[in-house]
Amino acid sequence: MVGIIIVSHGNYAEALYESIKMLHGEQEKIETINFKTGESTEDLKEKINSAKDRLKTEYTLILVDILGGSPYNVSSLEIDEKVNVITGFNMPMLLDIISRRNEPLGLISKAAKRAGKNGIVDVKEKLSEKINK
Repeated sequence: MVGIIIVSHGNYAEALYESIKMLHGEQEKIETINFKTGESTEDLKEKINSAKDRLKTEYTLILVDILGGSPYNVSSLEIDEKVNVITGFNMPMLLDIISRRNEPLGLISKAAKRAGKNGIVDVKEKLSEKINK
């Protein structure tokens, strides 16, 4: 099973996971990390390494909130054949990948990217398309 670490500025990671639990209950092998004001990137690195140790999984997918932020910068240093990082996480992304965690890391990473993008919908545009069919 692929372990998942969700890392964000502030409480976003924890809040997202709380929402996921409302829909799918407690999930195993998921850790959240909130990067708080006043913490250093060294603190963040320690939190990520501790989370990886607690997961005890062969493969890890780290989801971070934004490209170029501290969670991204620190997590990117972890990338290797057993760890990948995806930026811009959202609820549709996480809902899709929690059921795929027995798939290879590369496939889960592709699914995360696709689901994250597909979860962004302009509802007015979508309704207009249906009306015009």
